[in-house]
Amino acid sequence: MRKVFLILAISFVILNSSIVIVEAQLQGQAKIDSLMNELPKAKPDTNKVKLLASISYVNREINPDEGLKYGEQGLELTNKLNWKNGKALCLNAIGLNYYIGKSEISKAYDLINSALNISIELGNKSEIAKNLNCLGNIYIDKSDFPKAHESSEKALQIYEDLGDELGMSFVLSTIGLIYQEQFNIAKSTEYLNKALKLNTKIGNKSGIANNLCLIGINYSDQSNYPLALEYYHKAIHINKELGRKKNISNVLNNIGNIYLNLSEYSKAFEYYTNSIKIDEELGDRKGAAGTLANIGGIYYFQGNYKKALEKFQTALTINEDLNDTLGIAQQLGNVGLIYMKQSDFQKALENFSKAQKIYERTDNKNGNAIMIGNIGVTYLNLAQDTNKINEHNNLSSLNKSFNLKNSIINLEKSILIFKEINNFKEQITMLDYLSKAHELSGNYKKSFEIFKESKLIQDSIFSMDKQKEIANLEAKRENELKDKEILILQTEKKAQQLQSYLLGGGVIVLFGAFGVAFFRFREKKKLSDKLVLQKNEIENQKSIVEEKNEQIYDSIRYASTIQHAILPWDSVLESAFNDIFIIYTPKDIVSGDSYWFQEVDGIKFLAVIDCTGHGIPGSMLTVIASSVLDDAVLSKRLTDTGEILSYMNNKVTEVLNQRLKENETRDGMEVALIAIKLNTIQFSGAGRPLYLKNGTFEIIKTDKRGIAGQTENDEYQFSAIEIEKSENLLLYLTTDGFADQMNEESKKYSTKRFVSLLESISNKPMEEQNQILEYEFNSHKGRRSQIDDVTILGVRI
Repeated sequence: MRKVFLILAISFVILNSSIVIVEAQLQGQAKIDSLMNELPKAKPDTNKVKLLASISYVNREINPDEGLKYGEQGLELTNKLNWKNGKALCLNAIGLNYYIGKSEISKAYDLINSALNISIELGNKSEIAKNLNCLGNIYIDKSDFPKAHESSEKALQIYEDLGDELGMSFVLSTIGLIYQEQFNIAKSTEYLNKALKLNTKIGNKSGIANNLCLIGINYSDQSNYPLALEYYHKAIHINKELGRKKNISNVLNNIGNIYLNLSEYSKAFEYYTNSIKIDEELGDRKGAAGTLANIGGIYYFQGNYKKALEKFQTALTINEDLNDTLGIAQQLGNVGLIYMKQSDFQKALENFSKAQKIYERTDNKNGNAIMIGNIGVTYLNLAQDTNKINEHNNLSSLNKSFNLKNSIINLEKSILIFKEINNFKEQITMLDYLSKAHELSGNYKKSFEIFKESKLIQDSIFSMDKQKEIANLEAKRENELKDKEILILQTEKKAQQLQSYLLGGGVIVLFGAFGVAFFRFREKKKLSDKLVLQKNEIENQKSIVEEKNEQIYDSIRYASTIQHAILPWDSVLESAFNDIFIIYTPKDIVSGDSYWFQEVDGIKFLAVIDCTGHGIPGSMLTVIASSVLDDAVLSKRLTDTGEILSYMNNKVTEVLNQRLKENETRDGMEVALIAIKLNTIQFSGAGRPLYLKNGTFEIIKTDKRGIAGQTENDEYQFSAIEIEKSENLLLYLTTDGFADQMNEESKKYSTKRFVSLLESISNKPMEEQNQILEYEFNSHKGRRSQIDDVTILGVRI
């Protein structure tokens, strides 16, 4: 199951820190100590108000409770002095402590909005712009992007009117951050580059470092890790020059996130550890908590859920001690994720629900939607794993129907919020889960409708990209036309100059200019007409492609629904076998792998089938295979596995008309089939072995030949092997997809290594074996695409 809640990643929030009045090289506690040394000397005047506001501001990340205390002292002094401008300064500082330090967005909004109103009353344009920019950042966390844009654009206009290039750079950075949160990476990078250019012009090195880091985040989001690392290291170099240790810690964290995404866990751990050292040196417990969560992410991806849970809970304890609301919600989400992985669904729901209430209370719509979605996914897991619920939790009485109903309700709520805030990425993810929930409930029509909705959103994103291409084409055309118009104007101007010098000759030149102008105009019109035709052709072709794609994907998705309906239901297998796990991972939407089960007259038949190819051709063969196997045991009442495969070989060859000389189709399949009888287990393999653990680990092979696809001896008789039943006997039926998977260096996992892995985990509980196999496959695959369908069935008799 996909990890819905993402592990905490550090990024910057750009705010105007004009109230800070200490040297830039001082950081963290050193900065606070420097300001506190000045406090006993300060007289109760406006300068003391500024000092108290500065102390409040610099505590916002390290000790927000102290920040609030000194901000309130400054506010009290402004009331005595009746100094409204100072009151606005203190309200802003207090608001930032609630926003950055305690993540209480609503309180922060009210305070900074009050500071804004005072600044408007006083006509202090610089402070108006600063508070508008702060509100822009708050609206980002509220996922209210229209208001975030509105506030930031107003701030930018004021700074432009004032000619304040430093202020302009702050706001341009904020706008870049707004687009970053909306997943509009192109626009985000555009504004961040504008800010970078402006900061470079005015020599604002701290701003340059911030911009470099944010651009690095954009490249990281696009998986362009080499370029992201280049920007991050540039940011670190500048921050080292400035002695900005906290910013260095943030960038080290972002670099760690890249190596985490690349599954280079030792490097990720190294960067996270260096980040924590700096946070501890600065006394920044909040930053250290965030990095601890990232280290927990390493253990999570390594499958070490016990260590991951320890780190998340330690981070949660720190956040609770600091009363950091957002940090608490994030760690509750992470802890819930671990419990969901461990199938402790009751605890998962408890943690997700607590986090959801915090996000709802703080008006963080994106976090709220993610947690509601997590609750929906947990109920979906419950519906799929009803027999695996911990006996001690209170969910053992919940039935599949109830769980699916709750899953659908929560997923629908989550989707509505994501629609509201235009988070297309998570919306598509939740729609896919919702489609799965309706499929499990047997409502295939609704499942298909939701799938189409998901596909339409994906297509609309594709369409927007195409519209950008067309807009670029039009812009190019306009530029070309403008260039030609400029040439015409230049020619006309030269003609007028010549006319003034030589009246007679000027007339000739003038006529020549008109001739050139006419020629240019005709060329311009031809070019314009050609580009219009090209644009229309692109739009027509795009419509045709989109329509065909929609038809194809709709058909494939429906084929997938049919294919899943043919597969044995999990509940049927779990009632037939006390201990079983299933890994079924198609390469494409539909699969060339399949598994099959029937119980006839007390004999349990179980098979894994690997058809030629994958995708649509392979899926068609799986339908044939399942039908023929059903016919063999239900109609023909065959009980010998060798006879069943022989019958299957004959029927598939017949169905595919492979006996006809003119038919060149030689598709077939490999099959591993067992029949579990009263005292024995019978096995036959057509090209696939049986892996068996009965004290020792064994590989049992019968026939190398597959089913159908042969040009000679199509009446081949398959053999069978009898295996005596024993206590704790363990059987594995697999296709070759796992062993054949390439890693990023184009090396196969290999059958030998796969067999060794099965042997090494065979003494573990089946659920743990399942988790280890999935983790090992994903770790080996890395960023490499899956190259074949993967199916593994493990059964303990």
